[in-house]
Amino acid sequence: MTDILVVGETLVDMLPGPGETLRDVDGFTHRPGGAPANVAVGLSRLGAPPAFWTRLGDDPFGDFLRETLDEEGVPDALSRRVAGNTTLAVVSPPGVDGRRFRFYGSRDVTFGFEPEAVPADVLASVSWVHIGGVALTHPAGRTAMRRAAAVADERGCTVSFDVNYRPDLVPEGDRDAVVEAIRDVLGDTDVAFASDEDVAATGISSHEGEDLARDLLEFGPHTAVVTLGSAGAVAASSAAAPWGETTARHGGFSVAAVDATGAGDAFTAGLIRRLAARADGATSPAAAEADLEDALAFANATAALSVQDRGGMTALPDREAVEAFVADES
Repeated sequence: MTDILVVGETLVDMLPGPGETLRDVDGFTHRPGGAPANVAVGLSRLGAPPAFWTRLGDDPFGDFLRETLDEEGVPDALSRRVAGNTTLAVVSPPGVDGRRFRFYGSRDVTFGFEPEAVPADVLASVSWVHIGGVALTHPAGRTAMRRAAAVADERGCTVSFDVNYRPDLVPEGDRDAVVEAIRDVLGDTDVAFASDEDVAATGISSHEGEDLARDLLEFGPHTAVVTLGSAGAVAASSAAAPWGETTARHGGFSVAAVDATGAGDAFTAGLIRRLAARADGATSPAAAEADLEDALAFANATAALSVQDRGGMTALPDREAVEAFVADES
């Protein structure tokens, strides 16, 4: 039985062909995506296939996504097929300033998780639950994600949460409700993932890097991880963390990037895989820092390998490739 549950959306990424702007591109290539789906598949490729609570449209794209998850070893027991069209995330061409994603299709299909369908029985059987933040932009999804985090916390699971704030998906007038929900979920979270950009858009902190990680700890997590793009990542933890109170940083790896779509999800999968395997942690400060640095290196290696091909999910590496890459870089 799996020991990890991932909760959140599965959708289709539309990757642009040649062109400087979306209006100029020469067609699109569709790829499976959605941050939680990428994390679920990333974990499977890293040797820890999770349970995955998600929603899929009953359209051909939904068929494509279910077949992809099956091929990747992610079981279908918790995926629900619902009437309607799958959400499409249209990716901007490289180098375009501003919005990286534009979303099309039914928000209700992809993000409208029913609060009463939270898989409480599965939450009682796993030790780690990862929740994606995008579903918080939908009223029903917001309630469902809050409940999933609260039930997981009550049952003693380690809860990780990817803030992943997407302003373009927030209906007019709903921003305060979404930000409040982010705060609530952080209160039931053990390990928080965020980027400077994510948090700046929410307004819950004006800091960056390590200072932002420390700010996030104030909301409840014992560990906060801030991704820094090509500069790697930084993590801060409190004394309540299994790996102790510390700050760790890893500068990332220099690679020839082809497509950065989903790199943060690859990082998240790598870090969860490493930290979940080390949950008993170290007790001394020096050992705790080494533990987090090791996890950050593994996560950054997972992300570095993922950007060397197109597609957020299709480019995810397996465990052997990541371990070989880390060994070579060392």
